Amino acid sequence: MAAKRRRPAGKGAGAIGCAPFFVLIVVALIIQYWWVLLIAVGVVALTVALVRSTSGPARPAKVPPPPRPQPVVAPPRAVPTGEDLTAQLRAHKRISRVRDMQEWDYEWIRLAHPGKSVREVNDIANTHFARGRSIGINWGDPSAP
Repeated sequence: MAAKRRRPAGKGAGAIGCAPFFVLIVVALIIQYWWVLLIAVGVVALTVALVRSTSGPARPAKVPPPPRPQPVVAPPRAVPTGEDLTAQLRAHKRISRVRDMQEWDYEWIRLAHPGKSVREVNDIANTHFARGRSIGINWGDPSAP
């Protein structure tokens, strides 16, 4: 059987067809009736302007966005004066002295029990401090003045 040969569609005469004639006819009509096209464009523009300018339902007023929250700032602390300052300084001095004595007591208990673990030394020190004793204050006797 012999295979038929096909021609590509894009090659040869007749590929363009009658499109150039239609383009020439359209251009000729535009040139001859330009005033009709101008009037049609004007009527469309006037109609669009009238539709946009007519009063439709009232648009809602724009609501301004709420103001941004301001960061919270703690109020300034009152500066202690006079007797308040004296009492505060005395309390701080007493607390720091007790803390220093407890640290000294803890070291003394740790040296007095060299074979004990840290947990056992802490238990001994906590029972010692719970009884109100301190080696550095009154030699550990809570009854002494």
